[in-house]
Amino acid sequence: MAEIRNILACDTSTSTLHIALKCEEGFEERMIAGGFQHSEDLLQEITYILERRNLKVADLDLLVCTRGPGSFTSLRIAMSTFKGFALAREIPLVSVPTLEAIARSYTVPDMLTLAVLDAKKKRYYLGLYRNGEKIGENIDGNAEDILPCIEKEEAIVLTGPDAVKFSSQIRTCLPSLRLITDNIMIRPLGRVLIEMGIRQFEEAGPDDIGTGPVYIRRSDAEEALLAKEKNRQ
Repeated sequence: MAEIRNILACDTSTSTLHIALKCEEGFEERMIAGGFQHSEDLLQEITYILERRNLKVADLDLLVCTRGPGSFTSLRIAMSTFKGFALAREIPLVSVPTLEAIARSYTVPDMLTLAVLDAKKKRYYLGLYRNGEKIGENIDGNAEDILPCIEKEEAIVLTGPDAVKFSSQIRTCLPSLRLITDNIMIRPLGRVLIEMGIRQFEEAGPDDIGTGPVYIRRSDAEEALLAKEKNRQ
C-alpha cells in the first residue's frame, strides 16, 4: 500500500462545513457556518486550503467525507464532489459515519456518548457509542426511542449540534438519568475524520465507487413517490 501523506477530509452533514487537510507540513482545519450553502462554499474552500499548503488535488493520497445521516442534499454535494476527484485523479475515497465522528469529537472515558443531530419533523438522528464503539443501530426518532438502550443507573454524555435542545426532551422522559450535556454546538471534526478515514482505508480499502450517502429515513421526494404509487394501486 502506498504511503498516505496528504489527506483531505470534509463534513457537510449539517449547516456547518468542516474541511481539514493533513500533509507533511502540518494540519489545517476550517469550519464555515454557511447556512447549508455547501454547493457554493465547498470547492472554494478546498481550493483555498490546498493552495495554502502549495498542493493540488493530484497531490492527495486519500479523500475522506461523512456519509450520513444528515442533510440529504448537503451529503450528496460532498460525496459527489469527492467522487469526482477520486475518479479523475485515481485517489482512494472513504466515507465515514457522521454520528460516529460527532461522538468521537467529545467523549468521557467509559461513559455512554449519545450523538445528536436534528432530523427535522420534530425528530432526531441519534447514535449511541461507548469509547467510540457503536452500540446498536442509529435511530431516527425521539427520547422515547433511545431509552430502551440506556441503563437507568448509567451516566450519559450528549454531544452534537443539537445536544442541548435534545437534553430537555430526554430529561422529561427520564428525570433520574445522570446527564452531561456538551454545550459547545460546533466542535472541530477534522482530526477525527482523518483518523477514522485512515483506519477504515487500512482495514477495508476504499469505498466502492457506487457507495452513496446513508440517510436512515427516506427523503421527501421518495416519500412522495411512494405515496403516489400507493394511490395508484
